Amino acid sequence: MLKFIEANKKRIVIVTYILLFCMFCFFSLMDLYKRTSDYAYFANKINSFIKHAHDSESEYLCSRLVNYVSDIAKQKHFAELLKAGDAEALEKVANHAFYDFGKRYVPVISVLIYDGDGKLRYHMTPPSITHDPEELRPNVSKEVFATKNYTYGYETNIVPLYFCIVLPVRDARSNVEGTIEIGVDLSFFHYNLKWFLHDVKTAIFSNGKLLEFDTGDKTDSEEYVYDYYKKLKSNDAAFFNQFKDRIDFRWAKNDIKIGDKYYLVSTSQVLRDNLGREVGKYLVAYDMTELRNRHWGYFYAWLLFFALTACVMLCINMVGFRKYEHIITEQDKMLAQRSKQCALGEMLGHIGHQWRQPLYNLSLIVQNIGLQNQYGKLDDALLSKQITQANQNIEYMSNIIDDWRSLLMSGSSRTVIELQSSVERAIAMVAPVMEQSRVTIENRITTPVHTMGFVNDLVQLTINVLLNARDQLSLVQSDRFILLSCNEESGGVVTVTFQDNGGGIPDHLLKRIFEPYVTTKDKADGTGLGLYLCHQIVENLDQGKVWAENRSFELHGETHYGARICLQFARTTEGGKQI
Repeated sequence: MLKFIEANKKRIVIVTYILLFCMFCFFSLMDLYKRTSDYAYFANKINSFIKHAHDSESEYLCSRLVNYVSDIAKQKHFAELLKAGDAEALEKVANHAFYDFGKRYVPVISVLIYDGDGKLRYHMTPPSITHDPEELRPNVSKEVFATKNYTYGYETNIVPLYFCIVLPVRDARSNVEGTIEIGVDLSFFHYNLKWFLHDVKTAIFSNGKLLEFDTGDKTDSEEYVYDYYKKLKSNDAAFFNQFKDRIDFRWAKNDIKIGDKYYLVSTSQVLRDNLGREVGKYLVAYDMTELRNRHWGYFYAWLLFFALTACVMLCINMVGFRKYEHIITEQDKMLAQRSKQCALGEMLGHIGHQWRQPLYNLSLIVQNIGLQNQYGKLDDALLSKQITQANQNIEYMSNIIDDWRSLLMSGSSRTVIELQSSVERAIAMVAPVMEQSRVTIENRITTPVHTMGFVNDLVQLTINVLLNARDQLSLVQSDRFILLSCNEESGGVVTVTFQDNGGGIPDHLLKRIFEPYVTTKDKADGTGLGLYLCHQIVENLDQGKVWAENRSFELHGETHYGARICLQFARTTEGGKQI
């Protein structure tokens, strides 16, 4: 993976930006997750606040009404009047007291007084609310008579749904002689909730539908202040009608978008009657647009930060890569110069080794001519023979120089090169060195194979591999072998192997053997550039690859073990077309 990235600077840039983008996504998602959690926390807090405000207001309203009505009932002797069954006297004293609710800004819509037998003795409702007194029945009787305490809840006796407070009527001995039911319009809670939350909207959902308020009802505003409350409630009902089908009551809160506004709709407040049964839900919508816009504002800030960071990273990459390319270019030049110097030194050493024998022969010829001349035996035939032998040795030495010189001239353009002849030429050039080191080369590459590369690439590569193997084989006391073979695979790919019996490459160097300055020999004996040059040469070949491994092999009926250098390239025709 690392080599794949380092192979091309564009890959490094792409990978850098991918990692940067992943980092941006991670941190932005973490930030959005945190802010979403904050939003959910805030929404839960609003829900709990709404519930607390509703419960507190209900309890406070009950306390006010219970104290006020209980005091009136005690002063006006409601218990004695109910016991006596005097409905006219009860109505006379009750009318004056209960019509005062409107002036106290409590939207009471009904007051019902029942005796101990559950018979309606007094009722007061606005003229706009049509009802039949004979059908009115006490919502709670036994519980109040048993506990002698008031209770409250949501009932459907007078109108589809209203808030009902039931309190006992006690005599002087605290005996319960009847009950008083006080109905309060639900918009009272809406009005009071607006004191706590700005721009809040409420509605009631009961019996599978949203409760609509009949705007045709007319009441006397001088006596009943809930006309104003009804107007507020009607406006909110119209608001909820826009999205009532989108509310999911399975969730305590819903996020609803209307135009460019976002609302948090709470459905957690359950409405129960005096007996604890669910009769509806209290819907509360709160404008969350500002909070959501702040969240997206932070997201856009992250996006701007990413864009700025990307630009900075791009500038750093541009400057860094230029510096990197400059350093690499300088290092490549130094390494190339060092490689040429090493190659030149090796070439001179091989030339010197191969010149020793012909120079010795020339010396013998010159001495023989002088000696024959001294004894008077030098004639034309002998002189001609000696001159011919001298010319042969000189021509041999000249050919050696030409071969090694052409090896260093790789050309400036790629052309078709042939494997078999290149390998045979390389073997011929290093044969004297191999003979001196007692290294036997077994060449099994007998089929012409062509590929694309620079002139003498395969010759130089073969020489480098053979000389590198020779250095390792010099440590072997027994027979020394180098086996060369070639195998054509599917897809027109050719694999060439150079196998020796030198014992193999140490495992810790096996993957790094083609890196510069990596050598298995002592630092004084090796430069670590031979196989590195092979790696550089292979990159010039079509689909060229080179790798090293330690393998055992069979040769002449015996098993040997050593390093194997594998060369792979794409085969082409003599015309240069890939197969």
